[in-house]
Amino acid sequence: MAIGSPEAFEEAESAIKLAARSGSWVLLKNVHLAPAWLVELEKMVYKLQLHNNFRLFLTMEMNPKVPSTLIRSARVLMFEPPAGIKAAMLRSYTHALSKERSDQRPVQRAKLHFIAAWFNGVVQERLRYTPIGWSKTYEFNQSDQKCLLFCIDEWLDSMGQGREAIDPDKIPWDALRALASQSIFGGKIDNEFDLKILQSLVDYFFRKETFNVDYPLFNSVEDGAGEQLVIPDVKSYQDFFAWVKALPSTESPAWSGLPLNVETLNRIK
Repeated sequence: MAIGSPEAFEEAESAIKLAARSGSWVLLKNVHLAPAWLVELEKMVYKLQLHNNFRLFLTMEMNPKVPSTLIRSARVLMFEPPAGIKAAMLRSYTHALSKERSDQRPVQRAKLHFIAAWFNGVVQERLRYTPIGWSKTYEFNQSDQKCLLFCIDEWLDSMGQGREAIDPDKIPWDALRALASQSIFGGKIDNEFDLKILQSLVDYFFRKETFNVDYPLFNSVEDGAGEQLVIPDVKSYQDFFAWVKALPSTESPAWSGLPLNVETLNRIK
């Protein structure tokens, strides 16, 4: 069961008490959302008479507020997602997006979904190059992308009203930029320099020019940045997904708007 509400706490506690007696298993999802409750959970489990076959599984994202005593008493398995923008895009097209969602009218929806996914990939990838990509580590996650996609869908549904296509000039770019830079992603940033980086990325990706043919996904004046990537001139989820899967496995830091020698610069730092 998923954790996140008082009702879920009561259900989880009841399920654990029952499983402790019968020897069955319980899996609690996203327990990092309730670190204070985990303290009470740990106390409760230690007071129970546990069947030998009883097991309690907890899934979570990294969170410093999760009790360290709980971590030390557990068997910990850590799964880190593959690094890189391509890997982030594959996760987006596998988990956050679908053919049914992206191929809804108007046809501009699929491209906006692609732009939002690429932007999210860049934001995530720059974390690997801290303190150059960002000055510090921020808790960006898939929920930020989901929120951005939800906003895009809400506006398109309101504007499109079932029409086949809409004029990209009519898309509320200013509102999208404000939400991404000030609330969804920007709400997690507390450094003025990082806010300027985020704003520049938002301004670059969320604008009507992205619907022009051959709009570049990154700008690099350095030699060795590799072949210039442009937003694919396609219209369906399947075509965008195929383009993502065909991306080269070796990525250039230029894809994230970083200098090619960023690895060297990080070691110097």
